[in-house]
Amino acid sequence: MSIPRLIPALLRPLLLNPRSLLNGSIASLSFTPEYSKQRKRTKHVTPVVVKSIKSKKTPIEFYHDMTLKEAAEALNEPLESVLEAMVDVNPEIIDLADQNKAVDKRILMNLASIYDKRPRWIHRPSEKKAMEKLSKDEVDVFPQPPPPDEELVKRAPVVTIMGHVDHGKTTLLDSLRNSRITAGEFGGITQHIGAFSVVLPHSSDRVTFIDTPGHAAFKEMRSRGAHSTDLVVLVVAADDGANEQTVESIKYIKEAGVPFVVAINKIDKPNADIQKAKRSLMQYDVVLEDMGGDVPVVEISALQGTNLDKLQELLVAQAELMELKSTPKGLTEAVVIESTTVQGVGKMCTLIVNRGTLKRNAVLVAGNTWGRVKSMVDEFGNNVNEAGPSTPVKISGWKDVLPSPGDTALEVESEERAWKVVQLRQEKLNEKFAEEVYESIDAQREEARQIYLTNRQKLIDRGMRYGSTIRRVYHKENKLRKDDGKREKPALPIIIRTDVDGSLEAITNVLKTYNNKEVDLQIVDADVGVPNPEIVEVAAEFEAKIICFNVPIPPKVQVEAAEKRVQIEQFNVIYRLVDFLKNDLNKTYGPIEEMKLIGEGHVLKQFLIRDNKGKKRPIAGTLVDWGVFPKAATYRVISTKTGEVVYEGPVESLKKENEFVTEVSTNNEVGIAIENNPVKFSPDDIIEAYEVVMTPREVNWNPPGF
Repeated sequence: MSIPRLIPALLRPLLLNPRSLLNGSIASLSFTPEYSKQRKRTKHVTPVVVKSIKSKKTPIEFYHDMTLKEAAEALNEPLESVLEAMVDVNPEIIDLADQNKAVDKRILMNLASIYDKRPRWIHRPSEKKAMEKLSKDEVDVFPQPPPPDEELVKRAPVVTIMGHVDHGKTTLLDSLRNSRITAGEFGGITQHIGAFSVVLPHSSDRVTFIDTPGHAAFKEMRSRGAHSTDLVVLVVAADDGANEQTVESIKYIKEAGVPFVVAINKIDKPNADIQKAKRSLMQYDVVLEDMGGDVPVVEISALQGTNLDKLQELLVAQAELMELKSTPKGLTEAVVIESTTVQGVGKMCTLIVNRGTLKRNAVLVAGNTWGRVKSMVDEFGNNVNEAGPSTPVKISGWKDVLPSPGDTALEVESEERAWKVVQLRQEKLNEKFAEEVYESIDAQREEARQIYLTNRQKLIDRGMRYGSTIRRVYHKENKLRKDDGKREKPALPIIIRTDVDGSLEAITNVLKTYNNKEVDLQIVDADVGVPNPEIVEVAAEFEAKIICFNVPIPPKVQVEAAEKRVQIEQFNVIYRLVDFLKNDLNKTYGPIEEMKLIGEGHVLKQFLIRDNKGKKRPIAGTLVDWGVFPKAATYRVISTKTGEVVYEGPVESLKKENEFVTEVSTNNEVGIAIENNPVKFSPDDIIEAYEVVMTPREVNWNPPGF
């Protein structure tokens, strides 16, 4: 069609509707039906790029009735600089500076543009909600400011014993307090964090010791011990030197910034090498005093009591240099060392008082729980009425949940205040959790959006501007198949019950290292305390095993478990628990079928024998070179010409001389017939016999320290 004939067709809609010239753009023009039918689709389609351009500007919250002063606060800019910037745009804005009038929305938009911000319009925040939030923050309880100097009195130092497993930490405490802690520990290793108050035999000074486990599984306990102490004694065995947990302890000591002394232990052993043990510390930037450094060192034998008086003198001297003081007055502040559930007593925790004097019936808040002190005992189980600074005690009376080790316990004036504090802290946790969920949802939405845009771009590149991206792109690329109904993979469900919170933490940290893709290790439930009949019902429902660590099993629970066929396992040492789980995971994994070569032979000649139906069937005359050829085995025929497997499967019969047999041994000839398979045998073809064996499999799981 020529251009002169096309122009009237384009102008005809404008003449019929002149207002279209006044209303806007050329976008209102369209082809008439008679000419649109003559348009042909081009062969090549120009790809359209789908772009999602995000604003890189920082969002700022504005609301419609906002004043210039409030806008300056939202921008975090001085009012004067904001006013100067706006005057350059609109000189009339200067009249609004001293008045509480709402600023026009256009002015706020200009203001956001000047400061390179992206406005986000919200409703004006409620003053009532703001006041409620302020009052809620006032409800929470925090540590008190430092006390005046006239209230300060000298307090006992808190000393933590740290080092590698089996280097003699608990034996050292035994010697200092004339007790036998090690004899009562399962496996001879410490599996709890304990606090003890000791009056040193060679002086009248009192020292509070914290004994930490040395096993690799209890690293969180060692970290808390380093952060809850005034001084650290790093025990290093003279016959071993610095080891894995020694290095880890040095790391925690430096992170906490606490002073420490080194005790070279086991100097009485025949293979002790004191100088080698000292040199082993130098590679970790620990230089002892007798080697030109600044770290005090004492050579001791905790078992024989050698040089313990020197260690005590060193600890007292270090404490005097630190000038440790606190006040016994005012509200109590303490740090939680360990927590557990005791049958007949309830929820208990070990704590060390940092400030004030803890008494019975005092109301404490720790983390997200609170309680009133019902009972208070020392490390020997003797009842005490009060505990001052640096005194370790065990208290009961916690509500709902146990406090976590490392939490700060703060005294409040009433149960009502404690309840409000816990409710507020729980609300904050819920809000934080909700924010994390929203962020996760936003991230998933953004990921889904990017996948959609990528798939949409693929359709556009093919010349398809419409169509389902799920059906035309996603399903084709992923080739979705129907579920065959098989179980995905085996799993070992377990329920854990421990004596204290620290043991539960250590066990769960070990289980977190399990990442085998073939077998799942499912923790149905984990808690502190003895198992009860209710948890047995849960175990029966989930077909789970109950793992008890250092807790007794009540007779009622044993009867219930026997009736419901629930397995309960009891452990006192953590590495035995891990070994049990490894064995159970291997059993859950199950064996795998493997083909074991049990015999081999070669074809001497092929014979053609007529069967009952008159058909000729090939028979392989074979010599067994080694092993045995049982009839129940799986046979493989390998062609010597091509090297390929021409047959694999069972055989119909084995015939030796004139008799059918079930097995043929080495250096015997046998005729092998294969059922319904037209295999042609050639001389020297190899025939192999295999039997199916069930080979046990092991999961690949080696936790650190085990």
